Amino acid sequence: MSSSHPFQANHRLRQERIRQNWRQREVAELLGTTVVTVTRWEQGTHQPSTYFRVKLCTLFGKSAEELGFITDLEPCPHNVTEITPGASMEAPALSPDSSRLWSVPYTRNPGFIGREKILSTLHTRLAASEPVTLTQASALSGLGGIGKTQVAMEYAYRYALQYKAVFWLAAETTESFMTSLQYLAGQLQLPQHPAAEPAQMVAAIQLWLATHSNWLLIGDNVEDGDLLQTILPPVHHGAILLTTRRQTLGPLAEPVELPPMNCEEGVTLLLRRARLLNRPTTDAAMLQETLTNNPSSPAAAELVKLLEGLPLALDQAGAYIDETGCSVADYLQRCRNQRKQVLARRGNHGGAHPASVTTTLMLSVGQVEQKHPAAGELLRICAFLHPEAIPEDLLVAGTSRLGPVLEPVVADPYQFDLALAALRKVSLVTRHTQARTLSVHRLVQAIVHESMSEQEQEMWQQRAIQLLNAIFPEVTHEAWKQCEHLLPHVLTCAAAISEQVCDQELAQVLRKAGDYLSQRAQYEQAESLFQRALRMQEHLLGPEHPEVARTLSSLALLSSERGKDEQAGALYERTLRIWERTLGPEHPEVACALNGLATLQKDQGKYELAGSLYARALRIWEQALGPEHPEVARALNGLAILQKDQGKYELASSLYARALQIRERALGPDHPKVAIILNSLAEMYRERGDYEKAEPLYQRALHIKKQALGPEHPDVAYPLNNLAEIYREQGKYKLAESLSQHTLRIWEQALGPEHQLVAYPLNNLAEISHAQGKDEQAESLFKQVLQIREQHLMSTHPDTAMTLNSLATLYREQGKYEQAEPLYQRALRIREQVLGREHPKTRETRERLRAILETIQNRG
Repeated sequence: MSSSHPFQANHRLRQERIRQNWRQREVAELLGTTVVTVTRWEQGTHQPSTYFRVKLCTLFGKSAEELGFITDLEPCPHNVTEITPGASMEAPALSPDSSRLWSVPYTRNPGFIGREKILSTLHTRLAASEPVTLTQASALSGLGGIGKTQVAMEYAYRYALQYKAVFWLAAETTESFMTSLQYLAGQLQLPQHPAAEPAQMVAAIQLWLATHSNWLLIGDNVEDGDLLQTILPPVHHGAILLTTRRQTLGPLAEPVELPPMNCEEGVTLLLRRARLLNRPTTDAAMLQETLTNNPSSPAAAELVKLLEGLPLALDQAGAYIDETGCSVADYLQRCRNQRKQVLARRGNHGGAHPASVTTTLMLSVGQVEQKHPAAGELLRICAFLHPEAIPEDLLVAGTSRLGPVLEPVVADPYQFDLALAALRKVSLVTRHTQARTLSVHRLVQAIVHESMSEQEQEMWQQRAIQLLNAIFPEVTHEAWKQCEHLLPHVLTCAAAISEQVCDQELAQVLRKAGDYLSQRAQYEQAESLFQRALRMQEHLLGPEHPEVARTLSSLALLSSERGKDEQAGALYERTLRIWERTLGPEHPEVACALNGLATLQKDQGKYELAGSLYARALRIWEQALGPEHPEVARALNGLAILQKDQGKYELASSLYARALQIRERALGPDHPKVAIILNSLAEMYRERGDYEKAEPLYQRALHIKKQALGPEHPDVAYPLNNLAEIYREQGKYKLAESLSQHTLRIWEQALGPEHQLVAYPLNNLAEISHAQGKDEQAESLFKQVLQIREQHLMSTHPDTAMTLNSLATLYREQGKYEQAEPLYQRALRIREQVLGREHPKTRETRERLRAILETIQNRG
């Protein structure tokens, strides 16, 4: 700009720059101008425009007078008659017939994208014709870099024709605010300007706002709501739009939280800024097609996810890609591997936000740490947890692990509220009141990480681990909800720590998290945690420590669930040896290993050995815990199944009754462990042909398991499969087939198509096909079942005999006696060996074999 009076060198501006230890280039980058321009300002050959004066006052935190600017600000044209939506311009077009006023200091952003719902909401709230009270003003709130100023700018340009005046106030500091008011007073040509005292100037502006209508006042970067209240009349006929990092401004304005960009918005912004979007368009369908066909879109979507839709970060990424010519995929890799350097580099920008992501967020972090040290420490512990759904109870219950500064603050609800208020003031943390959780943007976490020394990172990481280990419970069904809330935070901590690090508390919490995942049938992830915990424990404690045995026991149960019986047996044997040696042969933990081994032996058809192991576990639990303890019912249920499988139904019935009574009394009638016994008891009735007693027990077990575990949990498939068998035996083939298919789908998805449990629904489907005369399909299914059972079970297992018997019967009915005979022979040997010569199933096979042999002999 030019002036009629001579300029002098601006020594104050230069001194302030030197005091900040900034070079002219750094000031130029922060302001969005050139080094030449900054040099001219300091030399006095040119004066900064009003826009740059406001920016300089904000940058240095000084008033215009303190920076040596001439306070007689020259008005510039502000009349406006026409603005075309979507146009890019410094200000609206001019017309001598109009009296509109305009003071938005930024050029309209031609790359503005999205935010349509937010703009529509603002328009609805701010376009009312009735007198507006202060409580009806709107405030765009959110994290630094979320795009608040950009949305306010777009609103001003898009709806300029609906207002007679649009005023922009830089409200971040008192100095920048007063500079803006000086400019506003000059623009309004108030009588008191420019010689008036600040109080007179404020009063004059307040009077103008009270006596004029249909104006829009935008307060940008409001930190202190009291500043604006000094100029706002009690009742006015204008609209107020504020931008602020604070999540609330009290009665001053109704908040409108600005969320991160969604994937499509973020990809569009990134590709436009990087000049990789060939056909910019506002048509939704055409835009979607353009994005779909753009080869950079997949990597861009990954980058949007990584940066969590923060517009400043996406604009910064686009600028980097545009300047360097690297691909989006290259930038994504750099962002993952060199995060600190990438986030700190702003690159070319449009002037509205010259600071980088790092600078922007660190300003907020530094402000909090300076004013409220405990709030800064609260942000640090949150930086090492999962960014979403951080339970407040986790922090409150673990105060003793938080260190001397944060511990007393979190322990005091009032002080805890104040610490969160300090973080919410700059939108670093979001508090979800109903859920009692906190959330933090991932980039905030990244910046906080990078701001700490290696020693500080290790300290806060260790505190997070200790906190989680103290709160994460030993897993029971009742604790599932708590485990579910804590699991993401355990996994986040674990992922950030090198596999080479050995830490006892980390090992403990990983084992507990693995137990929860195992109970939820997430077996692969559980095994990974168990193996990592075991490596640490063996290194720190030695291979014979009880904690090592506890993890081995968890691994053994997991292996058993996945059908890896040989591996499970070896793990249980090692667990048993450690516990007997360290805890004594009568310790309850020893009984856990004995019960696990007994179940494996039972499943392999080794009934005598299984019975002795169950009996020993039962005796230990009864003596150590009492005859009514729920653990006692585990051994009783195992013994009952043994007796049932051997046809000793009366003894099995009494054992089931006692086990059921214990668990219902101790756990309640709707506990999933009660459903286990209900299912086993129903199975006994089904085998005896008493369907009227079996079916309601299966239904009750199914209902309990669905409610407690979810409809797709592998344990739900047990009563489903057994109900299918009842309906098949009753001739209800359509219903039986539907339930068998459902069972098959659950077990195949959870356990894999080769798991031994998959054989049960396949066998049922084979029997249904056989009953319906679909012999070819039945034969194929029986062979598939036999293959699975021969692969996983002992050669003498009763289930293998059952399949051999069924396939032989199919061949007999087809007249294929030579194929049926060896199958009956093999089935008979197994049943005689395992069930005894007089068991009903043994007698059945013997009779069928004799009939086959007679037929073959007669034919010969």
